[in-house]
Amino acid sequence: MYDTIIIGNDISSLVAALTAVRRGRKTAWIREGNIPDFYSESGYLFNIDPFPWSGFGHEQRFRQFLAAMDIPLADQTTLYSLHPSLQIVFEKHRLDLFSGIKFQLEEIRRELLIDTDGYEKFFDSVMKSCTIISDLIRENPYIFPRTLQESFKLMFNIPALLLHKKKLSRRFKAVQKPVPLKTIIDAEILLLSNLQTGIDPPLSVTCALASLLNTSYYLMGGKHNLLIECERKFQALGGTLIKGCSILRLNINEDIKTDILADDETFTIAAHDVIISSKWEKFKPIILNDKRFSKYVKKYMTIGKATYPFTIHMGLHDKGLPEKLASYVMLVFDEEKPLTNNNLVFLETSLRNDTERAPSGRRALSATVFLDDSPLRLSDENLTYVAAGILKNIEKFFPFFMENLDFVNIEKSIDISRKYQEILNLKYSLKRNSIYGVAPLTNKTPVKNVYVTGGMLLAGLGFEGEFISGLNAANLVSGDQ
Repeated sequence: MYDTIIIGNDISSLVAALTAVRRGRKTAWIREGNIPDFYSESGYLFNIDPFPWSGFGHEQRFRQFLAAMDIPLADQTTLYSLHPSLQIVFEKHRLDLFSGIKFQLEEIRRELLIDTDGYEKFFDSVMKSCTIISDLIRENPYIFPRTLQESFKLMFNIPALLLHKKKLSRRFKAVQKPVPLKTIIDAEILLLSNLQTGIDPPLSVTCALASLLNTSYYLMGGKHNLLIECERKFQALGGTLIKGCSILRLNINEDIKTDILADDETFTIAAHDVIISSKWEKFKPIILNDKRFSKYVKKYMTIGKATYPFTIHMGLHDKGLPEKLASYVMLVFDEEKPLTNNNLVFLETSLRNDTERAPSGRRALSATVFLDDSPLRLSDENLTYVAAGILKNIEKFFPFFMENLDFVNIEKSIDISRKYQEILNLKYSLKRNSIYGVAPLTNKTPVKNVYVTGGMLLAGLGFEGEFISGLNAANLVSGDQ
């Protein structure tokens, strides 16, 4: 009998598991499926999640969380600061985005030869709105009011929030032309938040955009080193980790009972509470089809169509890439078209001196596009066609790319992209206009001992939203409300 069962393979579930067990909860963390934390083949090692992780600065939340958990970040995984943090490459332009708005403005003026006054005003609104959202989260990390006092406080703050939202929208519309400037902002929102771009950005997106103005970090040797340390700490604190299994049944009553198949044996564990990731593949059939969650389903249905990441993994010789290529790069092929499907390719490359991820003189490279349909629903033929398009488009920018390609396994990349959909964050849209830009879902559900976590809940905040969502869920089951 456990206090809490946590089900999920994502960062939110990891944070919830560590927080719950650190607070003295007898905790079982179930990581369903045989899902390793990295992919390695032919001497190359790839991060399963190729997207930037934020919060590693000395005063930032994720690093403080790791320090509070006594997880030796610097000893096990060397943090390498990236300069530039991100590159955006068009057919005729390449922008190196360094931390700090001053450097970004200088780069845009130098490369695009345009007046950046509108862009500067937009980012002024971004920073002010981010401060407001950050202050609100510090006061109430759950965002939505839980008491009458918090409801009155929110009502009092709404006029100011609407004012900032209106100013942000007005300044965002002012930078819709020239097209390259609009595309830069749209691409940053798509990459750094978990929301799709739109004509009226919500306030929470500003925190994701503001993260680009801070120093970005690369984890030498791969992100899996940090994940392994987190799992070790969870078990060292007394947590029970169940991996590579299948959940046959989840019985939600006064207590939670879970039937599990692992190593050809079936067993049952029970708990008072359960935290479920919204990205768990059985979230919809088990939770959303249960009549007790009907009110929750109505809120869930306000989330619009998502876009889905699809990644191919490659290894190549250094000379196949430009010498000054950054570790995080967005290739944009047509500035006039939407950034989904093959029009935007996000590249994550290993550093030249990271020989744990690639042999000397070579680089591990992940290329990701955002599809209108899930790789789980698309056929092998469809995804092979998408992969061929990715390779063809990369070669348009890097003429020596294909002749220096050392390794690629399209079939394996297709399998990984399907298997890891419940780890990676989708890019959500909201059917209703939102001040905050978060899903109207909360960690609490109508069933008192069932809680939800996941990046969907605080989508506009990107990586930090996924982290906060895990903290919130664990704090609720621990009685910190």
